[in-house]
Amino acid sequence: MRVMAQVAMVMALDKCIGCHTCSVTCKQAWTNRSGTEYVWFNNVETRPGQGYPRRYEDQEKWKGGWVLNKRGRLELKSGNRFQKLFSIFASPIQPELSDYYEPWTYDYQNLTTAPLGDDFPAAKPVSMITGQDAKIQWGLNWDDNLGGAPSTVTLTRLWRRCARRLRTRLNSSSSRPSCSTCRVFVSTA
Repeated sequence: MRVMAQVAMVMALDKCIGCHTCSVTCKQAWTNRSGTEYVWFNNVETRPGQGYPRRYEDQEKWKGGWVLNKRGRLELKSGNRFQKLFSIFASPIQPELSDYYEPWTYDYQNLTTAPLGDDFPAAKPVSMITGQDAKIQWGLNWDDNLGGAPSTVTLTRLWRRCARRLRTRLNSSSSRPSCSTCRVFVSTA
């Protein structure tokens, strides 16, 4: 087996409004079985954010991409063909559950069986892995739900690339530079 490239699907998101109808439909049709609770084949991400799984674009951490070997030929960064062959069934470089999120559902039965009272009953999150009450700390499109938290802006590859472009334009131009990719303007004052 000679792996030379990866295959991906690209969807035109020109008219996407972030409703996740496509993601939820895909989830219900393809990955609704036991063991695939955290898997999302179709995932709409809004930038800035860390992505899904967390920091998946980090080529150094996940050993992704290609490098030139000693003979000047392209080689997978994670190793040559023999190394990949020996680790084909047990890849040592895999995201952990914390890099995805601990999938949860809700205790809907509490809504219908709660006794009458002044307070409204709540559907508490329950871990789909352990069945115990879950403390939700991170999830799919977490940064999107937060509206792109300022602390996560600088973590994205897009931001770093735009910052590099802006620095170059700032040093070479007297006008107010901007990056057309992420619509960032830099003050020259």
